[in-house]
Amino acid sequence: MKKNDEVSAVLYDISRLLELEGEEAYRIRAYRKASQSVSSLEGDIEEYYKEGRLRDIPGVGPSIGSVIEELLRTGRSGLLETLKKETPLELYEVIEVPGIGRKTALKVHRALGVATIEEFRDAARSHRIRRIKGLGDKVEKKILDALDRHNKALSETRIPVFRASAIAAEIMGYFKDCEGLAQADVAGSLRRRAPMIGDIDIVAAAHDPAEVIDCFCNMPITRIVKDRGEHHAEITTRYRVDAKLKIVSRDNYGLRLALNTGSKAHLRELEKRAMARGDRLSKEGFYKGGEEKVKFPREEGLYRALGLEYIPPELREGRGEVDAAAKGTLPDLITVEDIRGDLHVHTEWSDGSSSIQDMAMAARAKGYEYVAICDHSKSLHIANGLSIERLRDQMAEIDRLNDTLENFTILKGSEVDIMPDGSLDLPDDVLEDLDIVVGSVHTQLRQDADVVTRRVINALENEHLTILAHPTSRILGRREPTAIDIDRVIEAAKENNKVLEVNAYPDRLDLSDEHVKKAMDAGVMVSIDTDSHGIAELDYMEFGVNNARRGWATKARVLNTLSTGALLEYIERY
Repeated sequence: MKKNDEVSAVLYDISRLLELEGEEAYRIRAYRKASQSVSSLEGDIEEYYKEGRLRDIPGVGPSIGSVIEELLRTGRSGLLETLKKETPLELYEVIEVPGIGRKTALKVHRALGVATIEEFRDAARSHRIRRIKGLGDKVEKKILDALDRHNKALSETRIPVFRASAIAAEIMGYFKDCEGLAQADVAGSLRRRAPMIGDIDIVAAAHDPAEVIDCFCNMPITRIVKDRGEHHAEITTRYRVDAKLKIVSRDNYGLRLALNTGSKAHLRELEKRAMARGDRLSKEGFYKGGEEKVKFPREEGLYRALGLEYIPPELREGRGEVDAAAKGTLPDLITVEDIRGDLHVHTEWSDGSSSIQDMAMAARAKGYEYVAICDHSKSLHIANGLSIERLRDQMAEIDRLNDTLENFTILKGSEVDIMPDGSLDLPDDVLEDLDIVVGSVHTQLRQDADVVTRRVINALENEHLTILAHPTSRILGRREPTAIDIDRVIEAAKENNKVLEVNAYPDRLDLSDEHVKKAMDAGVMVSIDTDSHGIAELDYMEFGVNNARRGWATKARVLNTLSTGALLEYIERY
C-alpha cells in the first residue's frame, strides 16, 4: 500500500499549504478528507485508477481526482509544486509550534523570507523580528520562547505509545520466524502502556541465543546496531527509535520480565516488601530468607512469593499498587471487552471521512450496541461545524437509519464547543433534542488557569452537557495541556453528575492516567471514546482502555460499558 500512503501524504500537504494561504475552509477540508479516505483505503489506489474508479473513493471529486491522476501518471503534483513556490511547506512546522500563530508566522516569512524553525530562531536571536512593523520586542521574545520549548520537547525523543506499539509489533513479527527463539515479550514502559515511550525493551528466552541475537540485529527494520553481546543487543530502527533485547534463562523468565518491565518506583516497593518479609530482591535475583535463590518461570510466582496478588503491568507505577495487592484490594480493571459502544465519533458531515451508516456498521461489527455521532458544532468553522439546520438534518438522517437497524442504536449527539465564557455553542432547544452532548474547548487554549477552569465549570453546570471531552486539550509531544485546575473540574463534575472523557485518540489520551486515578478516587464517572474521524480509528479504543487501566478505572465507573437501555436511563437521570 505504499502508493496509497504517498498519495495520501501529497493530498495532506496540499491541505496544509492551502491552510497557510488562507484558502476557504471547505477546500482545505476536501483535501484533508480525501487524504484520510486514501489512507484508509483497503484496495490499491492504482487499481482504482486503472479501472476508472477514483470517484468511488469518499471525498474524491473531479478536481481532487485529477490531482491523483497526475500524481499516479507522472509521479508529481503541479498543484503541490505551485503551492510550495508560493509558501514553503516548512512554514507549517513553524505554525504548529505552540505559541506562534499563522498570521505572525506569515508576516515574519513575508518580511524576512525565513521559513524553517532554525531560520525563525536565528531571526529572533538577531533581533530582526522586532523591527517588523506591528510586531516588536515582546512578540520576538514570545516567538523565541516558543521555539526553545519546542526544541526541548523534541530533544526528549519520546514517541506516543501508539507509534511505539506499531514498531514493537513489527519487531515481534520478524521475531516469530527465528527458530532459535523460545519466548519473547515486550517489556519496559511500553508494556506498562505509558503514554510516551523512550525506547522499546524486549525480553526473550532462546534455544540458541546467538541465532536470536543475529535475527534481531539483521531485521529489515534495523538501521544501526549500537551494541551486541552474547545475551543482549541494541539497535536503532529505521524509525529512529531504539530497541533493546535481553536474552534470559527460561527457568527465571518471570522474574526477568518483571524486573525489565519496571517501573523503578514499583520495583523499589517490591524490594521493600521482600526486605520486610526477610527476603531479598534485586537485579541479581530473588533470595528466600536472604540466602536461598529462587527462580520464577512466570511473573505470578514472584508476586505470590511476596504475598501479593498479581499486579497488572499498567498499575506498576509505585502509586500504592503494592499495598493494595497485599490487602487484596486491587481494582478489577476495565477491559476492551467491557466496552459496549463509542460515545464520540465524527463523520463526513463535519471533518470525518466516513458516512454515518459506515461508522455505525463498523461499530456494530466490533460487537458494540451503540455509537454516538458527535460532529462539530457551528462555531468550529475549520472542522466544518454543523449549523443548527444541518444538525437537524443529521438528526433526521439518524432517525431514518435507526428505523432500518436491529439490535443497534445510533445516538444523536454533537461535539459542542465550549465558548470562552463557558456557554455552549448550541441553544437549549437543540441541546435537549440530542441523546449525547459532548462539550469541548477548542479555542483560546492559553487562557489563565482561573479563567479556563471557570469556563469549563460553567459548561459542567449546564444541565444538557453529558460528557466533557479531552478535558485538558493536550496533544502529546506537540501541545501542552491548558492551565486548567483539574481538581476543581473533577469536583465540579461530581457535584453536577457529569462524565469526564478519557479520549482514546492516541496523541491525546486525555484525561491522563494520573487524572483518571483522581476521578476514580473522587467517584466520578468516565467515558472512554475514540474521537474517531474514520472507520479505522475506531480501533483506537484499546489505547483509551489501557490509559484508563493505568488510572485504576473499573467497568462500573465507565459509562460506555452500560447497555443501551441502561445508558439512556443514566443520561435521563442525570
